[in-house]
Amino acid sequence: MTDVFVSYARSNYDAARRVADVLCDDGYSVWIDDDLPAHRAFSTVIEEHLTEAKAVLVLWSADAKRSRWVPAEADLAYNADKLVQMSLDGELPPLPFNRVHCEMAKGWNGENEPPCWPKIVASLDELVGSKNAEAKPRNEPAPRPAASKEPLLAVLPFDNLSSDEELAFFCDGVSEEIQRSVSEASRLKVVARTSSFQFRGAQKETGKVASALGATHLLDGSVRRGGSRVRISAELVECSTQRVLWGDRFDGDLDDVFELQDSIASEVAHALKVALLPSRTEQSLPAELYEKFLRARGRITAGDALFDDSAERAFPLLLEVTEAAPDYAPAWELLASSGAASLRSGHFEGDYEERRAIVEDAAAKALALDHNRGEAYLAQALLEPWGAYREREKLLTKAITVSPNDPSALTEMSHFYWTVGRFKEALEMALKASELNPLMPAARLHVAQMHTYVGNYETSMQMHRELHRRWPDNAGIMISLMGFSASLGFWDLHDETLQDVDRFEGWTARDLRATIAFAEAARTKDPELVERRVERYVGLLDKIGSVPLNLIQSLADLKGGEFALDVALKSDYSFVFHPQGARPGGYYPGVLLGPWSEVAKLPRFAELCAQLGLADYWIATGKWPDTAGWVPYDFKREMRSARDAQKAQPA
Repeated sequence: MTDVFVSYARSNYDAARRVADVLCDDGYSVWIDDDLPAHRAFSTVIEEHLTEAKAVLVLWSADAKRSRWVPAEADLAYNADKLVQMSLDGELPPLPFNRVHCEMAKGWNGENEPPCWPKIVASLDELVGSKNAEAKPRNEPAPRPAASKEPLLAVLPFDNLSSDEELAFFCDGVSEEIQRSVSEASRLKVVARTSSFQFRGAQKETGKVASALGATHLLDGSVRRGGSRVRISAELVECSTQRVLWGDRFDGDLDDVFELQDSIASEVAHALKVALLPSRTEQSLPAELYEKFLRARGRITAGDALFDDSAERAFPLLLEVTEAAPDYAPAWELLASSGAASLRSGHFEGDYEERRAIVEDAAAKALALDHNRGEAYLAQALLEPWGAYREREKLLTKAITVSPNDPSALTEMSHFYWTVGRFKEALEMALKASELNPLMPAARLHVAQMHTYVGNYETSMQMHRELHRRWPDNAGIMISLMGFSASLGFWDLHDETLQDVDRFEGWTARDLRATIAFAEAARTKDPELVERRVERYVGLLDKIGSVPLNLIQSLADLKGGEFALDVALKSDYSFVFHPQGARPGGYYPGVLLGPWSEVAKLPRFAELCAQLGLADYWIATGKWPDTAGWVPYDFKREMRSARDAQKAQPA
């Protein structure tokens, strides 16, 4: 049980952090929302800790009084008779909390204890009683168990003990291959590289890593390479006890590195008593080719193939490897997945059809050599037109079947479910992906967004708030936070975040300014502001022939569902059935299928769904969107009618 729960407004984070640190140094166990896990609903976790805490310390300020969450947390503490209050700026608590004494700490900057601090401590002592003697300082978080008893393994980047610092890429590559071997050769759930490789050197302290990743076990080690000789040392640690379950050293020639990796993977799986699947039979690579393969993988993992040229820089190396070793499935798979991402990024400048043929051939060869290559299925799904729903679902299902714990496969499937309106399934997949990649901002953000689509607005907004606090310079989080808070009417959060807009530049600043302009028009309903936004959005019909679906939703917020749907039905969305080109910006039908959508409430919305190919997908598969359960008309009947009418039209 936690001694003290600290409640505060985001703008007072520095003071709250100082309060938590001082209390921990004094021997209290403290919960502050830095400890929110990736894989659980924020509101649920907060309520649990509020309920179990012996005392709740509320840090009042003008922003805290305006906050949606601080008064709610104070109310629970007030009703449980465990409320302690301190004002950071002289603001008195709102009703009914002004009935409880509040200590004033105006002007405190968090560096020195305010004069009222002894009174605060005395109140906490009275509520807490004996302090938790085992409480640890905040900079050494105690390991927390994973959400279930199922093992969750984090493979850390092995240390480079070679004299050549340039071989760091080799050590990372070996570590990643061991990670993949463990994941593929067993039923283990393994934390994604994106998250686990953030811990290096002195940052590898077991408690810190376990707390951040939610891992039950850590695999760490070192690589020493001299010429053609390589030594890999590894140890498996149980996080809860920090006990070493297994450790060993493997020596061999560089040509034997595959056997060394497989040996480590088998030993780890055996140590955790996990049943091994049939091992893959792969051709091993000569040392020089293996080094090229690792360099290519390093270039890709260091970037983002959907947003930069990382895949292009790796492409020549992968072509060399596949040409020299045509039976090595991992190289074909990596060539296919990175090539598909590059084609869909919008940055590819070469011959599209020529490159597409190479990617299709690479995916086919990877699967011919090993039908369990999940990333090859993902590459094939990525090459399908965005409107080819059934084909994409089949390929994504194959990827999930062979790689059930691959965050990329889980994320892509979640995006697909979102696109076709199956929001509960989208959230389920997003939660699984986030559990395996808890330090990936995009994974955490997607969970927050999917909570919105299933109607968990409070949870979603709380998550957005905390994610922005944790990654204040992340453009995607900021744009999503500002957009959703305006669309759903969370104006306190919107206003609270406005002060952070100036930290962004370039395209992010432009997008944020546009979002703020929309928010102001939607909030005030000022005719001039509304008309200015409407003209800008509708003007896209003349410029590009269509209005993106996210802006159709914005038009509904500004002018109503009927007007927005009129504009959508004038738009040409046939490009979603074209196999060539980048992911179409703003094209996610899910934005119009959410529970707040005024467009989806109109029976003639079925005409748009037929145009987008959604009606045909739903009817053919029988997999209807969540929307069918809440609209005020017979959703399925209207979809069938619209689909039949579309088919009756002359070609």
